[in-house]
Amino acid sequence: MSKLKELIDRIVEFGTNEKLESENKTLEIKRLLVGIYAEYLKVETKFDETDYEEPISLDYDGIRSIVTEHFPDFGWYHSVWESHKINDDADLVTEDSIDDLTDIIKDLIEVQWRLENNSEEDGLYQFVFLMKNHSEQHLVNLLKYLKDKDE
Repeated sequence: MSKLKELIDRIVEFGTNEKLESENKTLEIKRLLVGIYAEYLKVETKFDETDYEEPISLDYDGIRSIVTEHFPDFGWYHSVWESHKINDDADLVTEDSIDDLTDIIKDLIEVQWRLENNSEEDGLYQFVFLMKNHSEQHLVNLLKYLKDKDE
């Protein structure tokens, strides 16, 4: 759990700390995203039945602004809709790497809040839920974008 918490805390800084320092932000975020993905694939959790207060609302535009400051060279890219199917007329989808990272950070801020204010069980359950239903696709797309961008 401490490894996961460390990864979450550091990734969140990329969207909340305007003065964040890193020798190589792109390399660091790649390593952090791979780490959080590995932790996600290991987590086992169950639903916390306690009725908790809902987490704070988050400022997407503020987070996005900080992410943009840290990664000014991140941009738009294409992916293929239903890439797992062989299709001669595949549909290209335009994606936004800044949005990918912003959404990941936004989800992790919620997880961080739940871990700190509700319970470990609630935080882990929400981490798995948000990854499975939202962040995982952003994470995989962003890592592929960064890999392709480096070539």
